This record gives sequence, C-alpha cells and structure tokens, in this order.
Amino acid sequence: MLMLFIFLVGISFIAYQAFSLNQLPSVQQLRRKHKQMMQSLGSKQRDVDDFDGGGGDGVGFGAGAGVNGAVTATQDADAIKIIRGTRLFDYDAYKPNYKGNFKCLDGSKEIPFDHVNDNYCDCETDGSDEPSTNACAFGRFYCKYQKRHFTGRGLDVWVWTSRVNDNVCDCCDGSDEWTTHPKCQNSCA
Repeated sequence: MLMLFIFLVGISFIAYQAFSLNQLPSVQQLRRKHKQMMQSLGSKQRDVDDFDGGGGDGVGFGAGAGVNGAVTATQDADAIKIIRGTRLFDYDAYKPNYKGNFKCLDGSKEIPFDHVNDNYCDCETDGSDEPSTNACAFGRFYCKYQKRHFTGRGLDVWVWTSRVNDNVCDCCDGSDEWTTHPKCQNSCA
C-alpha cells in the first residue's frame, strides 16, 4: 500500500511539473519582450554627457550643465536624468523626496537636494551626496561601463571618488575623467 501511495505521489509530481513547464514563456517570447523593453527605453535613457571615451567635451558638468549635472532643459524633457557616477540601481535615490531633500544612501542624514554634487561632503559616512566630485573620502564613482550578464547580474565597477578627474584613467572606459581631457584608451572587454 505504501509503495502504491509513493508511486501515485510521484506520478502526480511529474504531471504537475509537465503542466508547469507548459506555462513558461518560450525563448522567442522572452527575446521579443526584452527587445520591446529596450526599444521603450530608446532615447529616454540618457546619461549626463555625450561621453566619447576620452574625457570628452560633452555637456554634463561645466558652463552648460543643468542642475546637479543632469540633462539640460534643451534636451528631451522625457529623458531619464542620471547623475554622473551613480548606479542605475540607485536612480530613485537620486531624486528629491517629497520634502525636496536627498537622503544619504546609508540613511544617516537628509540634506537639501541642491547640496548634491556641490563639492562639499555632507554624507560623511558613505559620500553618496558627491558621486561626481572628489570631495568625500569614502565616496564611490560608478564607471559608465558596467559588465553585465543579460540577466542583469554582475559586479559593480567603481573607483573611489578621490580618483575622479585626477588625470589617470581608472575606469576602463575613461568615464571618470571628463574635465581633465586625458586620452583614455577604451580597454573594456
């Protein structure tokens, strides 16, 4: 009797697995959905500069830069505004909250949003308010090139913010040197 019960449980498990496999989307459906998602981003996903790989003369920080190095008002109003040196994962954290403030990524402090990238380290513990300057000792600058698997997995490529704009190409794409204009070879694989 016990053997018959185990046999029936095994058969029902196999039937359940077969039914579950039929519910999964095919590879073609996944590729189509991925392509649609990438096309929907299209021109909306813009960085703060037109980086050319060599320190560039793109807009981003300088006379023509928008607030906190964001995309200028003359560009597409629908564009995603990404602050240079931040991860896309932290995109929502680099927007003003309901009070118009920025909260340090470690949650230690809340500062007015116009103090982000003002070349003064307000978030002393993690340096998250200065991703594009070298004002904070513990800040991280995330390189523009991020090696990722198509699933999104991978390690973040970053350098200490003290190495930003120091005439040394620390990121493999040279994205950490946009004001010093060194000739960075793109060594990203």
